[in-house]
Amino acid sequence: MTSSLMTILLLALFVALVTGLVAWRIAVAGRRSADTLSARENATQTALLAARRSALQAGKTPSAPQLPAAAADVEAARATARAKAERVIAAEALRRKAAIQKAQNAARVEAERRTAKAAEAAAALATTMPTSALPAVERTTPIFVKTPITPAAPAARHPSAVEKTTPLIRPTPVVARKPAAPPVLKTAAQTVVMLVDDSKMVRVKSSRLLASHEFQVVTAVDGVDALRQLENCCPDLVITDVDMPGMDGFGLVNALRGNPRTQHIPLVMITSAEERHREEALRVGVGLVMGKPYDEAALIAHIRSFRFFARAGEAESLACA
Repeated sequence: MTSSLMTILLLALFVALVTGLVAWRIAVAGRRSADTLSARENATQTALLAARRSALQAGKTPSAPQLPAAAADVEAARATARAKAERVIAAEALRRKAAIQKAQNAARVEAERRTAKAAEAAAALATTMPTSALPAVERTTPIFVKTPITPAAPAARHPSAVEKTTPLIRPTPVVARKPAAPPVLKTAAQTVVMLVDDSKMVRVKSSRLLASHEFQVVTAVDGVDALRQLENCCPDLVITDVDMPGMDGFGLVNALRGNPRTQHIPLVMITSAEERHREEALRVGVGLVMGKPYDEAALIAHIRSFRFFARAGEAESLACA
């Protein structure tokens, strides 16, 4: 027990010594840097004062070529740094603008494609309506029954008297097939979005964004967790990351597209390597690929471009249990 305590004390003393030594070295280096910078500034100020004094003695102000070499170098370095910073800021602004424009174009193309698909489905439904949605009518089938004529008196019976047939109309109802319930458009509160990302910060931020637009949000930490939750729920849209432990985004997409129960779910992939993953993602069935950081307005516009339909009375069955 005593030896263990001594060992712990020695280790603590050693760590304290190392920490103190490192702090001392950092303080010395900082002090030296500050002294060097101060000396350089003092030299620059001294040179400027000397130049101004000599110019005043000569009766004229110093021009740009007469400035000391140190001051000219400092000004040139500052100008170069400012120009570089401005170039970097301009390039970043152009990159962000191009990314936003690309996302908006992709969302618009997807919305147009889905609108055209919905119009084709409506046209196909319209062609089948005249034969399946006829109103219920009644048919009349004539049935002839022989009715003998009873004479009033035997003397009144004429040899030409014959039996007449009186048609008896009996209605035969025809029950038309009940038309299928029309589809109803789901609201944002009925739309379930599954968010798959291994970063807790990204999950929290994206969940707050979707919840602020009244969407229902279900989160998963990776592809394995998402597939486990999909056994009990069926989301309307899946947003997934690419680089995740356990099962990455492409593994999840392949699993969803290989299952008849989930192969219809629209997919959105958000990745930090947008250009590298775009071609493969579109090939495996991803509808939209966005880079990090993604444009929030473009993502919400893309989600609202989908026309999520459910049969009347079945909207609750699509929500996660």
